[in-house]
Amino acid sequence: MKRPTFGSLPNWWFRASHLFTELKASEVGEGIAAMKCLLALSILIDFKTRDVSVSISGLQELTGLSRPMVLTGLERLKNLSIIRIDSSRYRNIYEILYIEEDKKWAKTPSHLLRKALQDISNRGIAPFAALKIYITLLSLRYQDKLEVHVSHEVIRDYTRLQPKQIRAGLDVLFSCSMIHLIPREESGANRYQILGL
Repeated sequence: MKRPTFGSLPNWWFRASHLFTELKASEVGEGIAAMKCLLALSILIDFKTRDVSVSISGLQELTGLSRPMVLTGLERLKNLSIIRIDSSRYRNIYEILYIEEDKKWAKTPSHLLRKALQDISNRGIAPFAALKIYITLLSLRYQDKLEVHVSHEVIRDYTRLQPKQIRAGLDVLFSCSMIHLIPREESGANRYQILGL
């Protein structure tokens, strides 16, 4: 069976800024685990049910995380009410939650993320910042446009990252070929192309 070229990430929680900013730089490992698990679930999601059936070892393979860190990441997402976990079956079922008044979602590039999630380190502030920035860019992308126009100040407002951390995170995304910076013709917001969609 052919794998879909993109996944679906319901992202009301991104606009509920207190949830996204709960992933703090003081808890880098847990934050990386939560964001990697969320992106992994987004590319495995069933478009109709918003459910994902996957084993812990399947998530380990996809994210490059250890078993304890996969469990930590999933627990954090559950505590933030971003996912619901049904553990009553042989294999857990994960539901990415959405709310009736905000059904917006972001596309996630499946093929690219299958490689990138393993390539991004599980330690350090730069990978943590990279994942926060990447989810921000996915969530700010408008309809079918591949480019996102956004300034460092706006990224800082959404992510609560410091300017040095933003630069380090963008370097990780560039090196993993997840985004491309389109040169500006004049001053203003940067233009980032999300690759793989």
